[in-house]
Amino acid sequence: MSSESGFDPDVATWKQLADRLRRAIRSGQLAPGQRVPTELSLTQEFQLSRLTVRRALQQLRSEGLIVVVQSRGTFVRGEQERAVVTLGKGDQAQARMPDPDERRKYGLHEGEPVILVTRTNGEVEGYGAHSVTIVG
Repeated sequence: MSSESGFDPDVATWKQLADRLRRAIRSGQLAPGQRVPTELSLTQEFQLSRLTVRRALQQLRSEGLIVVVQSRGTFVRGEQERAVVTLGKGDQAQARMPDPDERRKYGLHEGEPVILVTRTNGEVEGYGAHSVTIVG
């Protein structure tokens, strides 16, 4: 049963807001490259706490659907081609959150994990987790 605000009281509100925004992105209502409404505007529109809105946006960032551009705002991530990386025998891949230097080095957005591929010869390659497919 829905509450007056349109949110189901039996499901975490931040999850429901993330679902609404995810649907808006996937339907094209929020298009690639388009600015996502600010925390303040979402707080006011849905009469939610800033913490609830922030948590919903963090979820969408972790899914790679939105990106934060420093001093500009939050935007719907554009479609991008995925690199295909093939692992050879003995190569290893590791996923983790990058440190600030790695984020700059590999051109990653805040909140985007890095995939580090270590080749058998010791060479390390880094890729944004939202833009690579690992095969092998």
